Amino acid sequence: MEVVERRVKVPVPVTPARRDWPGLLEELARQIEDGRVYNRDLLDLSDALNTVLESYRRHPYVRSGSVDHQRQAQARRRARRGLIG
Repeated sequence: MEVVERRVKVPVPVTPARRDWPGLLEELARQIEDGRVYNRDLLDLSDALNTVLESYRRHPYVRSGSVDHQRQAQARRRARRGLIG
């Protein structure tokens, strides 16, 4: 019997970085819209999304109205660059 050592690469799920979340959530929305998420999974997904929204709404930056201010400033910058109608 011969013992051989070899390396095996095992894919490990990567924890999304903060910048990954908008794209991931957009992809989730597309998959739900396309019917690629089973109906049986929607209740658990709804619970998880509610938990996320509750955390989001408790964040001081959101409660202070700063998010709305940032959105308005971002829309103005886009308009100046001709990115909005």
